[in-house]
Amino acid sequence: MQTIEANIIDYYLSQKDNLKKLKNTLVAHNLIEKDDRTRNNNRVTMKKLVGLVEDVFDTDVLAKNRMQNTVFARKAAAYILKTHTSLSLKEIAPYIGVSDHTTVLYNISTARDLMLTEEWYKNKIDEIEDEIKKYHTFVNN
Repeated sequence: MQTIEANIIDYYLSQKDNLKKLKNTLVAHNLIEKDDRTRNNNRVTMKKLVGLVEDVFDTDVLAKNRMQNTVFARKAAAYILKTHTSLSLKEIAPYIGVSDHTTVLYNISTARDLMLTEEWYKNKIDEIEDEIKKYHTFVNN
């Protein structure tokens, strides 16, 4: 008797060719972007990464406030974008609502420190990392 997960994987594998055809059609009609495999294999878009951080922290990183939850989310977003993309610090700034690269660098550094000292913060970052891994696992199958 197969588990539900095994059944889902079997179904996915049986539909893989149809999904590839659908993807090619969507790309041809400019409804989705073609994968850019030269920078990061199967990379998640920057907006999706920031959206994932916003979901986990339940806030908007672009909000113009200094509420603690928003500040922690900005730091996490800077860290996640730096670790999972090839963006420069200057390119990351607009995605997290800050004005320059030094603020991005400070946010990344602070996020790393928080992960070492605050268990709850490390857990949130781990949750985000797990979701990213799930995405990569699904895309690579």
